[in-house]
Amino acid sequence: MRKRRIWIMIFFILLSFTNIGCNKKHTHQWSEATCELPMTCTICHETKGEALGHNWVDATCTLPKTCTKCGATEEEALGHDWVDATCTLPKTCAKCGATEGKALGHDWVDATYDAPKTCTRCGATEGEALIALHLSLSTPYISVGERTILSVENYFDLYEFNIEYSDDHVISMDNWGFITGLKIGKTTITLTSKNNPTIKGSIDIKVIGKKPEAYVTSPRIALNDSTFIFFKNTDDLVEKSIDDFNISFKKGNILIFDTIDKKLHAIGFGMETITLTSKLDERITTTIDIDVVNPSSFVILHGKDDSGIVKAGEQFQFTIVDNIETHTNLKWVSSDQNIAVITDRGYVALKKEGIVTITVYDPNDPQNTMKKTNYVITVIGETEADYISRFIHMALREDGVHETGDNYQKFGEWYPNNGQPWCATFVSWCWYHSGLSYDILCKYQGCYTGMKWCTEKGIMHFVQNYTFNEELENNVSSIQYATDYKPQTGDIVFFLSSDMSHTGIVIYSDDLYVYTIEGNTSDQVDIKRWSINDARITGYAHPEYPSYSGVREDFSWIALPKEDGTNWWTIVSEHQKVD
Repeated sequence: MRKRRIWIMIFFILLSFTNIGCNKKHTHQWSEATCELPMTCTICHETKGEALGHNWVDATCTLPKTCTKCGATEEEALGHDWVDATCTLPKTCAKCGATEGKALGHDWVDATYDAPKTCTRCGATEGEALIALHLSLSTPYISVGERTILSVENYFDLYEFNIEYSDDHVISMDNWGFITGLKIGKTTITLTSKNNPTIKGSIDIKVIGKKPEAYVTSPRIALNDSTFIFFKNTDDLVEKSIDDFNISFKKGNILIFDTIDKKLHAIGFGMETITLTSKLDERITTTIDIDVVNPSSFVILHGKDDSGIVKAGEQFQFTIVDNIETHTNLKWVSSDQNIAVITDRGYVALKKEGIVTITVYDPNDPQNTMKKTNYVITVIGETEADYISRFIHMALREDGVHETGDNYQKFGEWYPNNGQPWCATFVSWCWYHSGLSYDILCKYQGCYTGMKWCTEKGIMHFVQNYTFNEELENNVSSIQYATDYKPQTGDIVFFLSSDMSHTGIVIYSDDLYVYTIEGNTSDQVDIKRWSINDARITGYAHPEYPSYSGVREDFSWIALPKEDGTNWWTIVSEHQKVD
């Protein structure tokens, strides 16, 4: 019992301690109500009123549902609802309008003749459809170096257009539409009106390999004659040969091609057209016309051989098949006198490598196609020549040529200064037609001028004292004194003493005489024999002829009588020198 009373006392004592705060008077310390809790005493935890409750804001693309009071969140952000970028707008959220990146931009397709400039993505358009220009070419392709013309319907020239090329290295074109092929390739030519860009037109043109310029020695040959086919140009990469081409004939019964000796042979009369087609590109073609005729009616030339190939330094004379009387009046012309020179007798001298055309025609009737013809010489390589011998023979072939009227002759016509004293012109004519250079001997018509030039060049040998009436070049004295000099074959003799003004060519000399051939002596070309001591001979020029390793021709025969006992030369009475 006693123990029980003790425990009851202890219980009440403890209970009294528990209620001591409530029974004791105090002041509440209230905290503010929150979204989830009412006002609460921070001492006794007594509450008052109600919780405020959350003030929720709906979730957005980037934020979850959120209380504006306490910042509490629920669930997750909605996330963007992206709409793909367009030509004019970047990638955009359909909910909030946020953007990302850039607009795509229009993918324009140029205007056509059916539609304006159009975007392939959105279909937007700009401007108007094009107005077509109607362009045409005289040929859809040309060879390198060839020309064609671009025509624009209703337009005379191209000044009204801006011109563009897809490859501006393939062709060139002027404002008149003339096109020249520059290199192999293809280009698109586009014309746009300067005043209205919707007026536009394009056209393609191809440039193929260079069209070869084929030729034969002569476009006119006789029956049973033969000739070769040559090419004047290449495509700058491969040397053209007949093996590069297929050969066809228009008629087929006039010429044949020998595949072994590479010659064309004439088997019938008539005009034949030969077509050469490149084995690599059948668009590359060229043609040659050859006329096989009867030589009794037409001028037909034969050269050194049927190939027409010679070397620089060579000389030959053309022959005319079945020579008819009127052939003696023909005119001979070289297309390039730096390569070949030719006389009125058909003697041609080749000076350097190249291709040269010799044209023959009747000067009194130049349109007479029966007498007019061409011959092509191909000069390849070089050979030595005895130019002294050639010079002398060139002059000897003119022996007896007489002037007509008052100093009119072919030498003055060639110079050209006809109707004047022509002894010097004769020397220059022979020199030139021998293929010799004016660097070695000048072209002169005045004897004084010729001798002065030779003195200044140091090739003049005086046999009498002579004083020039003017200063000389190259530090040469105007006063020249006589020396002992024996004239040599090929020398130029000058007669400027004893009131004489004359010149000629030395054929040969011995101890007593010098044998010359001269123009304008007794109004003709003549061979003369002069005393070696004649007072009228001033001196001799000895040109520096091209070197020659062979034996020079001996012209001593000119001093001997002919077979009929007459002399080659005319005796000239000696004019004694006066001491």
